[in-house]
Amino acid sequence: RCFQSNVADLDALWYDIQCSKHLKSTLMSIENTEISDEILVQLRKIVRAMDLHSRQLHRSCTLTSPQLVLLREIVRQDVISIGSLAKHASLSNATVTGIVDRLEQRGLVVRNRNGKDRRQVLLSSTETGCTLCTEAPPLLQEKFLASLADLKQWEQAQMLASLSRLATMMNGSPKEAFQAEDGTEAAEGISRPDSFIAPYKMLLEKELPQSPPEDTECIALVLHEIHTDEDLPEGMTRKFLSCFLNEHLRPYEDTVEDILQGLDYAFSSSEEKGGFVLLAKMRKKVVGVLVILNTGMSGYVPEHLLLFVAVDGAVRGRGIGAHLIRHAQDLCSGNIKLHVEYDNPAKRLYERMGFSSKYAEMRWEK
Repeated sequence: RCFQSNVADLDALWYDIQCSKHLKSTLMSIENTEISDEILVQLRKIVRAMDLHSRQLHRSCTLTSPQLVLLREIVRQDVISIGSLAKHASLSNATVTGIVDRLEQRGLVVRNRNGKDRRQVLLSSTETGCTLCTEAPPLLQEKFLASLADLKQWEQAQMLASLSRLATMMNGSPKEAFQAEDGTEAAEGISRPDSFIAPYKMLLEKELPQSPPEDTECIALVLHEIHTDEDLPEGMTRKFLSCFLNEHLRPYEDTVEDILQGLDYAFSSSEEKGGFVLLAKMRKKVVGVLVILNTGMSGYVPEHLLLFVAVDGAVRGRGIGAHLIRHAQDLCSGNIKLHVEYDNPAKRLYERMGFSSKYAEMRWEK
């Protein structure tokens, strides 16, 4: 009981013990660099374990860890508001809203207005969401908690004290909220530029594989919205875009000539045609291209057609395709349709982005 109710005192006591003359003299004989290197190694192991578990989870149920955490909480609560869900998950409302959007696109959760207060939106799980939640493998933290329960109480308290100090070192002072350039508070999980995690994160990016697409931040990615030839970067032509799409859509590519026809339609100033192109550049190099056409219709035929989306094979797996599609969804004023072969691996990406197969496409060729 003493350890549980006086964690802060235990933290201070542990710090005093570490700084005692006996331990101080012992630690002085060890090179500080060796300790720092070992700490980094252990941190890499932790991040590595989280990354591998996230990949395994994504393969088994096509969900990321944050998505499964929130989905399970929604199922457990039956009905819950976004604010309450954010508190339970210890995340910001903005972060939770983004994750819930993706769960809703997949048909796993639904939003309903509160009957008493129409301003409040309540979340509940669909039958598909409940089934997926039941069949999903256990989360990494569940295994960790089981192992943690086997430790003695003083060992748990010691671990808590050390992790609390580590969290403070990595994220800066808990009393100082990092402010963005516009004066607003930074997004959840973004550390101060001068904090401990900044140089460490660079080490991780070099040595660890990429995370699943939905959790990847394309920090160096720059998007260009193109509606006419005048919007194209200097020296770039439609022929370059068509050749890029032809090369990086293989083995499901269209001919350069057919792709050019699609670009002609997108760049047309006619009221019956039109659309736009999204260009993704990383370190001034084109790494992704997306083409949207306007159909001029609505209802049973969606307003927009996602004609092409291709990512350079050298940088796939970093979330660039998902980033392009999500930005296109924000720009489109109506619904979007697309055509994809059943055996095309991109079909899984489209499903994660909320596209579903309501109809089977059939064609008659004259």
